[in-house]
Amino acid sequence: MPSGPGPDQPPLLCDGSVAAQVRPTGVAVVAGAAKVAGGRADAWVDIDEREHRRRALLGLGAVTSLELLDRVLGLPRGGWVRWNDLTPEETRSLRAAPTGVVVGSALGVCRTLAPPAAVPLVLIRSASWRRGLRTASAFEPFAQRVLILDGSCRSLREVTWEADCLGVGVWIENGAGTEEVVRPAPWRQRYVTAAGWRFRERAYGVWLSAARLGG
Repeated sequence: MPSGPGPDQPPLLCDGSVAAQVRPTGVAVVAGAAKVAGGRADAWVDIDEREHRRRALLGLGAVTSLELLDRVLGLPRGGWVRWNDLTPEETRSLRAAPTGVVVGSALGVCRTLAPPAAVPLVLIRSASWRRGLRTASAFEPFAQRVLILDGSCRSLREVTWEADCLGVGVWIENGAGTEEVVRPAPWRQRYVTAAGWRFRERAYGVWLSAARLGG
């Protein structure tokens, strides 16, 4: 999974956007792609081209049902599970799944769905750094996070201390460009959850809408 600036990289000072300079090739910055109960933000979205093409052929978009994703997580991808080994609730949910999520036979079911995208970095913009850090905290289970502030911030020392404690990076935009003053803590996925998968599906859905609008 691509990641943002690592601990061995120097602070960034560049003309224009830091994101444009450091994001991995093929990763798009998508406005509003990061969505959780505690807020919404821009994000780097790295599309899995194989899964995207598979879904496009089947007419399948983003799958955002938490219940369905939880059911699907219980199935090995590419492996068959007998209907008799599932509960009645699981069977009903999987039989009703959209085309492209699973394939079934008289004897069992096989998962074909995979996460359509990775979201390696969330970019939070806020007029209030305290509110921005609260929003960034909501994304902690899902991705690396950066708070973007303008150069007029007068509490920079306090901001950087709190952000560093929370593992949130801080970028400052000013007339000279964008400077990284706090590196974001590395983020690693410890285990797969339905909520984490839905986070990626939501980002994929926003990316799809942006791609359609862009022609």
